[in-house]
Amino acid sequence: MARKVAEKVPSWISRILLPEIRAIVKEEISSQLKPIEAKISALDSKVEERTKALDMKIEERSKALEKEIMSLRSEMNARFDSIEKRLPLIERIALLEARMEKLEKHVGVH
Repeated sequence: MARKVAEKVPSWISRILLPEIRAIVKEEISSQLKPIEAKISALDSKVEERTKALDMKIEERSKALEKEIMSLRSEMNARFDSIEKRLPLIERIALLEARMEKLEKHVGVH
């Protein structure tokens, strides 16, 4: 379509008008681009601020989670240690119960 129009326009008109039209279009576009660029720049700043804030929150929560995990690990280790200390006592009680049961059967007491 543009080619057909260009063929119909005499070459001298295109030589005179096209540079002027290009200049006008370029000026119009550049004046419209400046506010768009400003908005994009402002959005970039907001996104960067929010990203930094999110990074800080993630870092804080990660540290809190690490502390909680360490606390739970310490508590779990303490409980395991406590259970390990009780195991010999539990084994001795089980042996004593087995001996008592054996003695009761031997003596005939139920």
